[in-house]
Amino acid sequence: MSLTTQQPGTGEQVRPGWWDEPFQVFQTNLREIDAGLDVERTLDDVERHGANVWLLNVGGILSHYPTGLDVQTRNPHLDARPGGDLVGDALAAARRRGVRLLARMDFSKVAPAIADAHPEWLYVSPSGERQVFEGLVSVCPSAGYQQERLFDVVDEVLDRYAVDGFFFNWFGFNEVDYAGRVHGVCHCAACVAGFRSRTGLTRLPERAGDEGYRQWRGYAAATIEALTARVRAHIAARRPDAALILGTAADVLFHEANNAIGRTLWPYATGEAVSALRSARPGKPVLVNAVAFWDMPYRLADEQPEMLGQYLAQAISRGANPSTYIMGPTGGIAYGGLAAAAAVTRFHRDHRREYTGLAPAAEVGLVRPDPLDDDGRYGTGTAEHRGLLTGLVERHVPFDVVPVGALETRDVDARFRVLVLPDLPSLSPGAVAALDRFVRGGGSLVATGRSGIGPDGSVVEWFPGRRVVEVAADRDALRSSYVRLDGGPGHAGDPAGSSAGDAAGTAVEGAVLVPRHGRHHRLAWRPDVVGRHLLIRSAPYGPPEKAYGHVAGTEHVGGERRHGAGTVVQLPWVAGTAYLDTRLTRVRDVAVDLVVERLLDRPERRLPVTVEAPEQVEVVVGRSAAGLVVHLLNHSGQRGNGYGPTLPVHRVTVRAAGLAGRPARALAGAASVVDDGEDLLVRVATVAELEVVVIDDGAPATDGRPS
Repeated sequence: MSLTTQQPGTGEQVRPGWWDEPFQVFQTNLREIDAGLDVERTLDDVERHGANVWLLNVGGILSHYPTGLDVQTRNPHLDARPGGDLVGDALAAARRRGVRLLARMDFSKVAPAIADAHPEWLYVSPSGERQVFEGLVSVCPSAGYQQERLFDVVDEVLDRYAVDGFFFNWFGFNEVDYAGRVHGVCHCAACVAGFRSRTGLTRLPERAGDEGYRQWRGYAAATIEALTARVRAHIAARRPDAALILGTAADVLFHEANNAIGRTLWPYATGEAVSALRSARPGKPVLVNAVAFWDMPYRLADEQPEMLGQYLAQAISRGANPSTYIMGPTGGIAYGGLAAAAAVTRFHRDHRREYTGLAPAAEVGLVRPDPLDDDGRYGTGTAEHRGLLTGLVERHVPFDVVPVGALETRDVDARFRVLVLPDLPSLSPGAVAALDRFVRGGGSLVATGRSGIGPDGSVVEWFPGRRVVEVAADRDALRSSYVRLDGGPGHAGDPAGSSAGDAAGTAVEGAVLVPRHGRHHRLAWRPDVVGRHLLIRSAPYGPPEKAYGHVAGTEHVGGERRHGAGTVVQLPWVAGTAYLDTRLTRVRDVAVDLVVERLLDRPERRLPVTVEAPEQVEVVVGRSAAGLVVHLLNHSGQRGNGYGPTLPVHRVTVRAAGLAGRPARALAGAASVVDDGEDLLVRVATVAELEVVVIDDGAPATDGRPS
């Protein structure tokens, strides 16, 4: 019998197991002084938290069992423990309770004696130095310790303990240490040879920004991916019922939700990350590990409770399994946020049917740019992506995130009606071909900024634009210029051609204008394009006595074109970035309205799910064994660089088109269900932090797994 099945459209293998059902994790990340851990008391706390899986330190840097291998260091504090085996005691206690045990491993560093005996295993900085932190020496994933001896450690654990799976911490290349110091690209002999073999380049870059760094990141990612796949296959062969929780080649995909000094809060980070993982690899479950302390250097200071709860609420809304991570034994460090984490964990546990097979079901796909895709002049499309994502959240437009690299490997035309391309500086030929098929088959594209525009100013031949006339990116050149929103669409064939707007020379006072802030690629449009919005060129803005002279233009800022059975709308202006900078809702709505119009381009002119609520309520639509699942997340607690107490939102209405008469309920609080013609209305009394509306619509559940 085969242990794996192939995920549709890829060569990637999906291995079924206990991890396909909803599960909840609690991680006790132990220090070496915690070898005397009371396993029964710990399991009491794990179960009270709502978890049925315990993630415990087992081996790697330090073994919490009596290892017989010379590549591990046995924890000396085990001598004070009766029997000298924390892992054996923990596993036996967990088995008695029906709790699963995961082995936390860390192969990123070794003790100095091991490092001295095997210098060929170590990370080497561009200047030839070791990387040492708190006496431990970093190793390199390209070299023999992780490529070979790691398997000896895994085998020893599997030989002795029937653990339910493994998680590998810090499984990557050590360019940065725990203190945030940048050490740079590894220059060990294995990396030099491997990089040359993969890229043909003889010179390794030293750090981010150097020539060849993008190729280095490709080599590093491929190395980790291949090693992860080998580990996964090894574990599967030895113990088919044990999972590997790690990167994209693992059985369970992993994301850590945490805070960091100096990092500006991106409030939707956890939901975005999970959505991207689920879109790219729909057959695999995801685990989100929410960190209970505030930042790595402050492990004894607890995270704001509402922030910890928000991590996990976003995680489960997108179909991930929740995990809470503390330092040391339970009941030790005062982590005040654990109650908030436990509330979400128990909610997930208590609604097993609703979360079984929960899969994304939005009709809009928001493509996420590669953060390394930087052309050196205009930066990445990350700001544009975040601006558009924020706008979709605030307008209650359900969406799922699609990594740009997944466009050519995923069957996007089977998942979405609209794809949004946020200022993507380059699209691979495979991605362009996939998008071509998507639109020809009836899908719609909304492309902003540089999306579809090549470095030479050429435009994808089936896009509305023909060529770039000018790139307006200079702040001085953009000042006192506008995008006009009123006036119907008109023919846009050429920037100098006529439009449906006012005649040239007519004053624009009284028109609806928004600042043309940010970068704008002015395009010459193809003859069959319908124009969207007019460009109002600059005029004096000061002193006040001279602040006049604007005239209505004839050039359109955006254009719409049919392609096959679908439509492409091109807005070569970074409206999302402009919204992040200005927070003008009219700027936001320029792009979001284009998405909504494409969704409404259907005979019934209705959206499947609409929500009446304040902008602070995010709507996430999925489908599970229970039916249509609509998560409502209250972001009203967002403040500055974190989250505080939320303001309860009252009288929220969820409208499900065409589902009148179907059973529906809210999981967290009170709701009334009524029919409105053909539609079903679920009136939710209050959304505190999280509410979930479930509608039994009679449609079959789909989780993206092969049947």
